[in-house]
Amino acid sequence: MLDRMRATMKIAKNFKKFLLFALALFFATTLLIKVTKFHNYFGINRADTSEKVIALTYDDGPYPPYTNQLLDVLDSHKIQATFFLIGRNIEQHPEIVKTILARGDELANHSYSHKDMMFKSDDFLVSEIEKTDKLLRDLGVKQESISFRPPWGRRFLGLSYLVAQKHKKLIMWDVDSYDYEKQLSADDIANQVIKNARSGSIVVMHDGGGDRSKTVAATDKIVKVLRSKGYSFKTVSELLK
Repeated sequence: MLDRMRATMKIAKNFKKFLLFALALFFATTLLIKVTKFHNYFGINRADTSEKVIALTYDDGPYPPYTNQLLDVLDSHKIQATFFLIGRNIEQHPEIVKTILARGDELANHSYSHKDMMFKSDDFLVSEIEKTDKLLRDLGVKQESISFRPPWGRRFLGLSYLVAQKHKKLIMWDVDSYDYEKQLSADDIANQVIKNARSGSIVVMHDGGGDRSKTVAATDKIVKVLRSKGYSFKTVSELLK
């Protein structure tokens, strides 16, 4: 009985040490993130600015007819956005990529095959990034560094390190439109963005992966309402200058 009590006390003591260590690590990491740009290593969620400007971003294209329809909406408002494109979709619809580029929008890398990049080999990660970079370069993208966003935003330390080694920006978001939730209406999607947007926000939406007609309609409302609140719109690279 006495041995069991001693063992229990020892476990409790060790657990207390673990909790204290975990809390110290949490607060140290939080402080490091606040006083440095260390957080950019794991992805940039928004720009540090007080200016009322945001970036609209679209994942999973090019994907007709919705990418084309979004371009028409953006054209009607005379604004640019950032499109994170999938390599295999680029191969199928190179003409849409050229249209996006001609408009002055920013083109970025969203992997080649849109597979989960968690805990994959370096060879797989490099291939997914470099194949899509080459496709974009071959179609006329001339920017020095092409930004990258992993599928579903899923990443781990190895991917963050690899992207940093390639002198790329790992772009995430701070406003999720939830336009992939099928039960949401166009107004729901728009209101989600309008409610949460702030100075320097990066908004994620989708122009591919299914029926994106609600995203197209939502984009029109988002731009109209946020403009009435004094916001302007930039590409991600312009936002982060």
